[in-house]
Amino acid sequence: MSNKIEQEYKASLKYNLKCIPNNKELVQLTQENVALVEAMIRHDSDYSNSNDETNSTSSAHCLSKLSSVLFKGSTLSKNEYTKIVFECVSAIDRENSTHLNADGVGREEMTSRIVNIEKKRLLEYLQHPKKQQYELVKILSEKTHPTDSKMKARNNLSFASKFCHYACMYIFKNTEAQDNFSIFDNIVCTNMPKYAKYYNIPLSKNYKKIYSEYIDIIDKIIKASGDKISRNGFDHLLWYFHKAK
Repeated sequence: MSNKIEQEYKASLKYNLKCIPNNKELVQLTQENVALVEAMIRHDSDYSNSNDETNSTSSAHCLSKLSSVLFKGSTLSKNEYTKIVFECVSAIDRENSTHLNADGVGREEMTSRIVNIEKKRLLEYLQHPKKQQYELVKILSEKTHPTDSKMKARNNLSFASKFCHYACMYIFKNTEAQDNFSIFDNIVCTNMPKYAKYYNIPLSKNYKKIYSEYIDIIDKIIKASGDKISRNGFDHLLWYFHKAK
Protein backbone atom coordinates (compact mmCIF):
# COMPACT_ATOMS: atom_id res chain seq x y z
CA MET A 1 0.00 0.00 0.00
CA SER A 2 1.53 3.33 -1.06
CA ASN A 3 1.72 6.44 1.08
CA LYS A 4 0.51 9.91 0.06
CA ILE A 5 3.91 10.92 -1.34
CA GLU A 6 3.92 7.90 -3.66
CA GLN A 7 0.33 8.58 -4.69
CA GLU A 8 1.17 12.20 -5.50
CA TYR A 9 4.21 11.17 -7.51
CA LYS A 10 2.21 8.68 -9.57
CA ALA A 11 -0.49 11.30 -10.18
CA SER A 12 2.15 13.77 -11.39
CA LEU A 13 3.37 11.46 -14.15
CA LYS A 14 0.44 12.35 -16.39
CA TYR A 15 1.84 15.90 -16.56
CA ASN A 16 5.26 14.81 -17.84
CA LEU A 17 6.34 16.25 -21.18
CA LYS A 18 5.84 13.59 -23.84
CA CYS A 19 8.90 12.53 -25.78
CA ILE A 20 9.15 11.34 -29.37
CA PRO A 21 8.39 7.58 -29.41
CA ASN A 22 11.49 5.50 -28.76
CA ASN A 23 13.60 8.61 -28.22
CA LYS A 24 13.65 10.04 -24.70
CA GLU A 25 16.19 12.68 -25.78
CA LEU A 26 13.70 14.56 -27.98
CA VAL A 27 10.48 16.20 -26.84
CA GLN A 28 7.37 16.04 -29.02
CA LEU A 29 6.63 19.38 -30.70
CA THR A 30 2.95 19.49 -29.72
CA GLN A 31 0.56 22.12 -28.41
CA GLU A 32 -0.04 19.98 -25.32
CA ASN A 33 3.67 19.99 -24.40
CA VAL A 34 3.94 23.71 -25.11
CA ALA A 35 0.90 24.40 -22.91
CA LEU A 36 2.48 22.51 -20.01
CA VAL A 37 5.71 24.48 -20.33
CA GLU A 38 3.89 27.82 -20.63
CA ALA A 39 1.97 27.05 -17.43
CA MET A 40 5.15 26.17 -15.57
CA ILE A 41 6.96 29.30 -16.75
CA ARG A 42 3.96 31.47 -15.88
CA HIS A 43 4.04 30.27 -12.27
CA ASP A 44 7.82 30.47 -11.89
CA SER A 45 8.79 33.53 -9.84
CA ASP A 46 12.04 33.85 -11.81
CA TYR A 47 10.09 34.66 -14.98
CA SER A 48 6.61 35.86 -13.95
CA ASN A 49 7.75 39.45 -13.33
CA SER A 50 8.81 39.95 -16.94
CA ASN A 51 5.18 39.46 -18.08
CA ASP A 52 3.65 41.77 -15.46
CA GLU A 53 2.64 44.99 -17.23
CA THR A 54 1.75 46.60 -13.89
CA ASN A 55 5.37 46.34 -12.71
CA SER A 56 7.23 49.43 -13.88
CA THR A 57 10.56 47.57 -14.05
CA SER A 58 9.32 44.71 -16.24
CA SER A 59 9.97 44.39 -19.95
CA ALA A 60 6.21 43.97 -20.43
CA HIS A 61 5.56 47.41 -18.93
CA CYS A 62 8.41 49.10 -20.80
CA LEU A 63 7.55 47.55 -24.17
CA SER A 64 3.88 48.46 -23.76
CA LYS A 65 4.99 52.08 -23.39
CA LEU A 66 7.15 51.75 -26.49
CA SER A 67 4.22 50.25 -28.41
CA SER A 68 2.07 53.24 -27.53
CA VAL A 69 4.73 55.63 -28.78
CA LEU A 70 5.29 53.77 -32.06
CA PHE A 71 1.63 53.31 -32.96
CA LYS A 72 -0.09 56.40 -31.65
CA GLY A 73 2.58 58.88 -32.55
CA SER A 74 3.93 61.19 -29.96
CA THR A 75 5.10 64.68 -29.13
CA LEU A 76 7.83 63.20 -26.94
CA SER A 77 11.21 64.83 -27.12
CA LYS A 78 14.15 62.75 -28.30
CA ASN A 79 15.37 62.57 -24.70
CA GLU A 80 12.00 61.20 -23.51
CA TYR A 81 11.88 58.66 -26.33
CA THR A 82 15.48 57.64 -25.61
CA LYS A 83 14.57 57.08 -21.96
CA ILE A 84 11.72 54.70 -22.91
CA VAL A 85 13.95 52.75 -25.30
CA PHE A 86 16.73 52.55 -22.69
CA GLU A 87 14.23 51.18 -20.15
CA CYS A 88 13.21 48.49 -22.67
CA VAL A 89 16.82 47.58 -23.45
CA SER A 90 17.74 47.45 -19.75
CA ALA A 91 14.71 45.34 -18.76
CA ILE A 92 15.29 42.78 -21.52
CA ASP A 93 18.99 42.63 -20.72
CA ARG A 94 18.33 42.22 -16.99
CA GLU A 95 15.60 39.58 -17.32
CA ASN A 96 17.50 37.50 -19.87
CA SER A 97 21.03 37.86 -18.48
CA THR A 98 22.47 38.94 -21.83
CA HIS A 99 25.22 40.94 -20.08
CA LEU A 100 25.15 43.88 -22.48
CA ASN A 101 27.32 46.03 -20.26
CA ALA A 102 30.14 43.49 -20.12
CA ASP A 103 31.87 45.83 -22.59
CA GLY A 104 30.93 48.95 -20.62
CA VAL A 105 28.79 50.46 -23.39
CA GLY A 106 26.24 47.82 -24.43
CA ARG A 107 23.00 49.22 -23.06
CA GLU A 108 23.75 52.75 -24.21
CA GLU A 109 24.88 51.61 -27.66
CA MET A 110 21.86 49.36 -28.24
CA THR A 111 19.60 52.23 -27.17
CA SER A 112 21.32 54.64 -29.54
CA ARG A 113 21.05 52.22 -32.47
CA ILE A 114 17.31 51.79 -31.93
CA VAL A 115 16.60 55.49 -31.36
CA ASN A 116 18.48 56.38 -34.54
CA ILE A 117 16.08 54.28 -36.62
CA GLU A 118 13.08 56.30 -37.81
CA LYS A 119 10.00 55.05 -35.94
CA LYS A 120 8.06 53.93 -39.04
CA ARG A 121 11.13 52.08 -40.24
CA LEU A 122 11.51 50.40 -36.84
CA LEU A 123 7.93 49.14 -37.06
CA GLU A 124 8.61 47.87 -40.59
CA TYR A 125 11.69 45.97 -39.39
CA LEU A 126 9.61 44.32 -36.66
CA GLN A 127 6.40 43.72 -38.60
CA HIS A 128 7.96 42.38 -41.83
CA PRO A 129 11.34 40.97 -40.77
CA LYS A 130 11.79 38.43 -43.57
CA LYS A 131 11.00 41.04 -46.21
CA GLN A 132 13.54 43.31 -44.51
CA GLN A 133 16.08 40.44 -44.34
CA TYR A 134 16.08 40.59 -40.52
CA GLU A 135 17.80 43.96 -40.71
CA LEU A 136 17.08 44.95 -37.11
CA VAL A 137 18.81 41.82 -35.81
CA LYS A 138 21.80 42.68 -37.99
CA ILE A 139 21.92 46.26 -36.70
CA LEU A 140 21.73 45.26 -33.05
CA SER A 141 24.22 42.40 -33.34
CA GLU A 142 27.00 44.40 -35.00
CA LYS A 143 30.13 44.72 -32.87
CA THR A 144 29.99 47.30 -30.10
CA HIS A 145 32.56 50.03 -29.59
CA PRO A 146 33.95 50.04 -26.03
CA THR A 147 35.50 53.29 -24.89
CA ASP A 148 37.74 51.50 -22.39
CA SER A 149 40.72 49.79 -24.07
CA LYS A 150 40.53 47.02 -21.48
CA MET A 151 37.06 46.03 -22.69
CA LYS A 152 36.38 43.78 -25.67
CA ALA A 153 33.81 44.53 -28.37
CA ARG A 154 30.79 42.21 -28.37
CA ASN A 155 28.37 40.83 -30.95
CA ASN A 156 25.06 40.68 -29.09
CA LEU A 157 23.08 38.29 -31.29
CA SER A 158 21.24 36.79 -28.33
CA PHE A 159 20.11 40.22 -27.10
CA ALA A 160 19.24 41.36 -30.64
CA SER A 161 16.91 38.40 -31.17
CA LYS A 162 15.36 38.82 -27.71
CA PHE A 163 14.69 42.52 -28.21
CA CYS A 164 12.96 41.81 -31.52
CA HIS A 165 11.05 38.85 -30.08
CA TYR A 166 9.73 40.63 -27.00
CA ALA A 167 9.05 43.87 -28.86
CA CYS A 168 6.78 41.94 -31.24
CA MET A 169 5.11 40.12 -28.35
CA TYR A 170 3.83 43.42 -26.94
CA ILE A 171 3.66 45.69 -29.98
CA PHE A 172 1.70 43.22 -32.15
CA LYS A 173 -0.50 41.50 -29.57
CA ASN A 174 -3.11 39.09 -30.98
CA THR A 175 -1.72 39.24 -34.52
CA GLU A 176 0.43 36.87 -36.57
CA ALA A 177 3.31 39.36 -36.28
CA GLN A 178 3.53 38.64 -32.56
CA ASP A 179 5.46 35.46 -33.47
CA ASN A 180 7.82 37.05 -36.00
CA PHE A 181 11.11 36.30 -34.23
CA SER A 182 12.63 33.25 -32.60
CA ILE A 183 15.00 33.78 -29.69
CA PHE A 184 18.62 32.90 -30.35
CA ASP A 185 19.35 30.81 -27.26
CA ASN A 186 22.39 28.64 -26.52
CA ILE A 187 20.33 25.72 -25.19
CA VAL A 188 18.01 25.73 -28.20
CA CYS A 189 20.94 26.24 -30.58
CA THR A 190 22.87 23.32 -29.07
CA ASN A 191 19.93 20.92 -29.31
CA MET A 192 18.46 21.99 -32.66
CA PRO A 193 20.73 19.65 -34.67
CA LYS A 194 19.09 16.62 -32.98
CA TYR A 195 15.67 17.72 -34.24
CA ALA A 196 17.00 18.66 -37.67
CA LYS A 197 18.51 15.17 -37.97
CA TYR A 198 15.30 13.49 -36.79
CA TYR A 199 13.23 15.37 -39.39
CA ASN A 200 15.90 14.99 -42.14
CA ILE A 201 16.53 18.72 -42.42
CA PRO A 202 19.97 19.82 -43.67
CA LEU A 203 21.81 21.91 -41.09
CA SER A 204 23.46 25.09 -42.34
CA LYS A 205 27.08 25.57 -41.25
CA ASN A 206 26.36 29.19 -40.35
CA TYR A 207 23.15 28.75 -38.36
CA LYS A 208 24.96 29.75 -35.14
CA LYS A 209 26.14 33.03 -36.69
CA ILE A 210 23.54 34.08 -39.26
CA TYR A 211 20.10 34.69 -37.79
CA SER A 212 18.16 34.22 -41.04
CA GLU A 213 19.61 30.70 -41.34
CA TYR A 214 18.92 29.96 -37.66
CA ILE A 215 15.23 30.88 -37.87
CA ASP A 216 14.86 29.15 -41.24
CA ILE A 217 15.90 25.83 -39.67
CA ILE A 218 13.43 26.36 -36.81
CA ASP A 219 10.63 27.01 -39.30
CA LYS A 220 11.50 23.84 -41.25
CA ILE A 221 11.54 21.74 -38.07
CA ILE A 222 8.16 23.13 -36.97
CA LYS A 223 6.68 22.46 -40.42
CA ALA A 224 8.08 18.92 -40.52
CA SER A 225 6.64 18.20 -37.07
CA GLY A 226 3.12 19.04 -38.22
CA ASP A 227 3.11 22.85 -37.98
CA LYS A 228 1.10 22.82 -34.74
CA ILE A 229 3.23 25.12 -32.57
CA SER A 230 4.51 28.70 -32.72
CA ARG A 231 8.12 29.83 -32.84
CA ASN A 232 7.62 31.09 -29.30
CA GLY A 233 6.33 27.68 -28.26
CA PHE A 234 9.29 25.97 -29.92
CA ASP A 235 11.75 28.26 -28.10
CA HIS A 236 10.18 27.69 -24.70
CA LEU A 237 9.66 23.95 -25.14
CA LEU A 238 13.21 23.13 -26.22
CA TRP A 239 14.71 25.50 -23.65
CA TYR A 240 12.68 24.05 -20.77
CA PHE A 241 13.08 20.41 -21.77
CA HIS A 242 16.83 20.54 -22.39
CA LYS A 243 18.06 23.08 -19.83
CA ALA A 244 18.23 20.51 -17.02
CA LYS A 245 20.04 18.00 -19.23
